[in-house]
This record gives sequence, structure tokens and C-alpha cells, in this order.
Amino acid sequence: MPIWENQVPEQPTHTGYELRRTPPDKPLKGIITCADLIGCYTHYWGGRTVPCERPDCEACRNQTPARWHCYVSLFDPSTRDHFLFEATAKAAQPLIEWRSTYNTLLGCFVTAFRPKRRRNARVELVCRPADLTKIKLPPPPDIIRAMSVIWQLPAAALSTPSGEHCSPLVSSDPAILKLQRSDSADHSELRPDYSAAIPRN
Repeated sequence: MPIWENQVPEQPTHTGYELRRTPPDKPLKGIITCADLIGCYTHYWGGRTVPCERPDCEACRNQTPARWHCYVSLFDPSTRDHFLFEATAKAAQPLIEWRSTYNTLLGCFVTAFRPKRRRNARVELVCRPADLTKIKLPPPPDIIRAMSVIWQLPAAALSTPSGEHCSPLVSSDPAILKLQRSDSADHSELRPDYSAAIPRN
């Protein structure tokens, strides 16, 4: 028999995060829940976006162009959806400016839209402070682990790499995905500098 309760668990079991891109016909909105963006080069290969896996990259060997994408986690207070958002290096420039000003992306309200209202048209981001007085943001996801699952990478790829481009908010514990959330209390002191790694054109 089930055990019925009147209380909702503080952190319900979570098996994964949806990746959302800016739709052509309406803005995408949300509050950033992570302290920083994380990104890598990707290819459009085999009918979908996949990460570049140099030096042993099949897409590179077939001379498929690579493009840098960044990923952040967004929380939509109107629907309470918590999801991942993808943006190109050019579209992400407002995030870089915001991080430079406030030392973190946490709490930034993002509106992403396509001015030409066409699929694959240029994306623009508008950033403003979110009113967090009545909103409790969920803890940020392990973005690298979540993207590895979305990209269907081998299990070995779920281990967090070390190095200057690794977000300190990403857990290196190879636990199952439902344990991926971080409880870091002070995000502002955990900001790496990705600016040198982000293409400017």
C-alpha cells in the first residue's frame, strides 16, 4: 500500500533536465539559478547538436564546422519549471557583461527572443535583476552531468573533468543523476573566469 502524505518533499526525485532553445514566436524567460555559465564547442552532426570531442572527433574529421555554445540553468517562476538554456557565444555577451558587473549570474532574470521571429534566426538576451523577495530558487543542477545525459555520452563522460574550464559548482561525484543537485551556499565566491575561453565573434 502507498504511504500518503500531506507534505511535499523539499527536493523531490529528479531524473533529468530539459534543454530549451529560444522559440521563434515567443520569448523564453527565466531566472538563472547557477553562478556561472559553462560551455563547449559543438557540431550539428547526425541531425542534432553534439559536443566536439577533439582530438578524436568524427564531426571534425568530416570537416563539419564547430560552434561554441553556453549553458545555464533557468527557473520559470510562472510555471516552476527548472530547465537548461542554450545560447551561442554572441548571444551570451549580455551574460558576460552581467557577470562582470555583479560577479555572479545567480538571480539574473533573462528574456531571450528572436527579433526576426524565425527559427534559427539571431537570438538576443535582455537581463535584469529578479525580485527574489517572494521566490525561493531551487539549487542549481550539475550542468555538465545533465548535458552528458542529454547528449547520450558514455557513462565515463559523466565524471567531471578537472581544469580551468570546469565549473566549481559541478560535482565530481559520479552518483546517479537524481543526486546531481548542489547545495553550495555561497555562489558569489565560486566564480571562475571563462572570458578568455569564449569566442568574441
